[in-house]
Formats: sequence, C-alpha cells, structure tokens
Amino acid sequence: MTTIKIRPAKPLDASNIARLLIECHDEGSAYPPVDHTVGINWITQTLSEGFVLVADVSGRLVGTLALTNYQFPWSPKWYMYLEWLYVQKKFRKGGAFEALMKATHAHADERDAPIVAGVSAADADVFLKDRLFKQHGYQYLGGDFIRSEASGRQAKEDDQEHLHTAKVG
Repeated sequence: MTTIKIRPAKPLDASNIARLLIECHDEGSAYPPVDHTVGINWITQTLSEGFVLVADVSGRLVGTLALTNYQFPWSPKWYMYLEWLYVQKKFRKGGAFEALMKATHAHADERDAPIVAGVSAADADVFLKDRLFKQHGYQYLGGDFIRSEASGRQAKEDDQEHLHTAKVG
C-alpha cells in the first residue's frame, strides 16, 4: 500500500512543483506554451504569498494544490482562489486528490473563507472534474474558453470582405 503524505510545500519543492505543472500542461492541447522562467516565478511567488500543498510519496511529489487571495473586481469580499491543482494520473484514484481537497477545505474553514476554483481540464477529464467539484460542494459558475490566433487567420481567409461588417435586422 502506498502512503501519500499531504504537507505544506517548501521553497525547495519549487522545481518539483514546476515538473508537475508542466506535466499537467502537457495533458491539455489548447494551453499556451510554457515559458519556464515565467512559470518558476509564478510558482515561487505563490509559495511565498499563498498556501501551497504537495502530495508526497516517499519524497516524490505526485500532486500539488495552491490557494491565493482573490477579490472580484466589483466586490469588497475576499476569497481564496484555487491557483492550481494537479495529481499524477496513477495517484488520482489512490486518494491524493481527496486528501489535498480535505486539507484545503480545513485551511479555508479555519479562516471562514470561501474558495473560488477556476479549474481547467482537458478532453474527457472535463466532465470528471465538474462532477468531483460538485461532490465537494462547489457551485458551477461557467467555464473558460480559449480562441486561438489561428481561428482569426482562418476567418480572414474564409471571409475577407465581410470580416468587419455585420447586418442587423
């Protein structure tokens, strides 16, 4: 039986968190390319200012989750924002996801803080992600969409003369 330990991330975990997040990135086909310098800066800033957990199996990180402070631009209320969440596929059914979520909810509950989770998933995992978050008491607010620059080029090629015009009525 594999023992998964959930613990607060340490500064020395930054490169292993980066490895996990690149793995996560590579599972999706529509994500923008990774700039490793920008990525490691984001991770180290989040380690410094946020709440970061890792799922550790005998010293090897197999999952990570981070919360940062967030405020909707139109509201004075503060939230915790789920900055990232990733568990390697072979550890997803082994309880790593559940353990990360339990520790995260305990952290938020101690602070009477709500959580906003902007979670992206690729391909068939989209429906699983939605179901898992609903089971944990999250309300669905909508989704993220991405339109690539290639879509714009294709539109120009398809309809050059009508690109900026529209008939109404």
